[in-house]
Amino acid sequence: MTESSKHRLDLARVRVIGPPDVVEKVVEAITTALTSASPSKPYPSRHNAGHVRVYLEVTPV
Repeated sequence: MTESSKHRLDLARVRVIGPPDVVEKVVEAITTALTSASPSKPYPSRHNAGHVRVYLEVTPV
């Protein structure tokens, strides 16, 4: 296994999908509780019209 293909053991990736107002509240709650959480911008959901998805990367403090 090369260095670039190793999995990072110090990182968790979380995907939040739902109506924009709900996703915004959930992402705010997560980033408030876990200051190391870094959210992406909202993307349209591929499967649910009117929903968005946000990805968060969380590392231990």
